[in-house]
Amino acid sequence: MKKNVLRVLSLLLVAGMLLAFCSCTQEILVRFVDKDGNDLDLSGISIGGGSVPVNNTDTPTAAPDTTAAPSGDTADTTAAPSGDNADATPASDNTAVPTGKPSTKDEVMDFYKAAVARVRDNAEASYHKKEYQTVGSLNITGIGAVDSAIENVVAGYVTTEEAAEDQFSEKGSDDAKRRFPPCTLTDYSKVASANCTEANGNYKITIVMVDEDTPKGGTFLKEVTDSVLLWEDIEKEVTTNVKIIKDFQDVHVIYKGYQIDAEITPDGKFVTLDQHAHVDITIGSAKILIATLKNKSGTMDNYMKLWDFQY
Repeated sequence: MKKNVLRVLSLLLVAGMLLAFCSCTQEILVRFVDKDGNDLDLSGISIGGGSVPVNNTDTPTAAPDTTAAPSGDTADTTAAPSGDNADATPASDNTAVPTGKPSTKDEVMDFYKAAVARVRDNAEASYHKKEYQTVGSLNITGIGAVDSAIENVVAGYVTTEEAAEDQFSEKGSDDAKRRFPPCTLTDYSKVASANCTEANGNYKITIVMVDEDTPKGGTFLKEVTDSVLLWEDIEKEVTTNVKIIKDFQDVHVIYKGYQIDAEITPDGKFVTLDQHAHVDITIGSAKILIATLKNKSGTMDNYMKLWDFQY
């Protein structure tokens, strides 16, 4: 997911730059390609008197691996949980599977953590895993037809469910440990809600995290997933690979209500595990070459699915 979020952020910036140039030039030629290098047909779109034909290799290309970030500090605040789950109770370090149906937030989290440890730490099960993304609406120009065309371009840089690799991990293997999402969270105030119901003799667990705005290295999200994009990832990409981007302000990658859904047997064995991240990407302002961008945004969703657990 981290690379794909960087790609979407990059395309927001590059597309915005190209369209800004269109407003002050007679004609601009752009070549958009998908992740396999195939041309994407955006012909027929008119912007400010100019056109956007394809198949011109001497003009800027929307590269998939460039990105941008602001200078200075980004917000490091989280949305406060509400309701009965707003307590900041520290977690137990006990990895033994608790007995009985969990009911409180602490009990649900302890039960889930113990089930995770059996696979991530001890590789007690084999399983299949897929991870894929979808791209939501983009606000680049405010022109519906143009933004829709850019959405189609961006969609070519993420992994669809159909194209996602089915990763199989053998019981007892290092892959079974490495590919399984962690749960080492100790501050349960970062959990907005954690609930457990019974179905088919198993426990259905739903965990929702509080929002996180542009996570940094110490983010609580790293304690429940390996897929989160950190500010350090963005900063490294910009400082090492992108030289034409300057004067960035208010760039945010916001994870909203990261959700974990699991079916687990009463003795702590996974049946299925799904994780879903909704990500809002916003760019307050930026300057690329001579083009100034204002208030660009986009959304995407990341899905992680694990199934067919064999203990």
